[in-house]
Amino acid sequence: MKVLMTTDTVGGVWNYSLELCKELEKYDVQIHLAAMGAWPSRQQREQISQCENVILYKSDFKLEWMQDPWDDVEKSHKWINSIYHTIQPDLIHLNNYVQRDEDWNCPVVTVFHSCVTSWWQAVKGTALPSSWEAYSKMVKNSLNKSDMVVSPTKAIIEKAKDFHNITVPTKVIYNGKAMEFEEEVEKENFLLCTGRIWDEGKNLRLLSKIAQNLPWPVYIAGNNVNPNTGNICEVENVHFLGKLEPEELKLWMQRAEIFVSPTKYEPFGLSILEAAKAGCALALSNIDTLQELWHGNAIFFDPENAGEAEKVILELISDKDFRDKMASRSKKAAETYCSKKMSSEYFELYKSLINSKKSEENLVGHDL
Repeated sequence: MKVLMTTDTVGGVWNYSLELCKELEKYDVQIHLAAMGAWPSRQQREQISQCENVILYKSDFKLEWMQDPWDDVEKSHKWINSIYHTIQPDLIHLNNYVQRDEDWNCPVVTVFHSCVTSWWQAVKGTALPSSWEAYSKMVKNSLNKSDMVVSPTKAIIEKAKDFHNITVPTKVIYNGKAMEFEEEVEKENFLLCTGRIWDEGKNLRLLSKIAQNLPWPVYIAGNNVNPNTGNICEVENVHFLGKLEPEELKLWMQRAEIFVSPTKYEPFGLSILEAAKAGCALALSNIDTLQELWHGNAIFFDPENAGEAEKVILELISDKDFRDKMASRSKKAAETYCSKKMSSEYFELYKSLINSKKSEENLVGHDL
């Protein structure tokens, strides 16, 4: 099976794509991976080089949500189309929003990882401004020209249906992650979270309000220098680790007793899954996607209420038995979200769509 897949190099979609590509090798699926957003880093190129079933196509075309992207969007469409006509794939798997070409005669799957519309509503609490109208039209068109729209949670696909009036079939396939730990690491008394302190959606400033009241230090895997202003953020009892390599982050997760995510918007949350697999107790925002994934296996707080967040975190810190119980629950729940299951469901979906397409073509040929 030959699949043309798009990805981006600037966000979590890259990690998702890499995980899926590695697992699909077991099914003898060849992936032609078209990367956009920025030139792949050395580490990203090395990651792909270890996947024998992947051919990487590199570009720095802007993605549709970036500033003034439309010239690049048009160029990337032509680029993807040229790859399509060169390799003649059995299926196209889009991880961003791409205009479907009329002469693509294979099935198209689009994965709704997120969008600015749903992010804006969750974070800003208002409708997306009219200046984003071209973006909104492109997202809606891309989704509704697909043969199937996949999402990583039921909650986020329901939002996508509301915002983009999706009329084509949809399916939920939970993201997965394979993690192996070479040795046991003793847990230490600190809190860990990931993200950029200035990211409104990640809402890490909530922790900055309560960190000085916590008896344990807070470590943030992310930079504290705003790339737009150059301002450095310093907060009492908060330690910034900068951008960590995957193996470094995994070790920090193994060491941390508690992982905190105060996010206002999270379609899935791969870092939360990784922390759960590493045996962290989870303190999470009480939002519908995270409730869907971790209900009963994490403790939740209102991401708009610093006092409630502090109370919940202090409960975990002060009660070791409760903390250990929640860590055990999160680790067991994390087994549900494995890359083996994710890849199996994608492969079955691919097969189903390809076979349906062949059946349609045979019927048309018979009628002729």
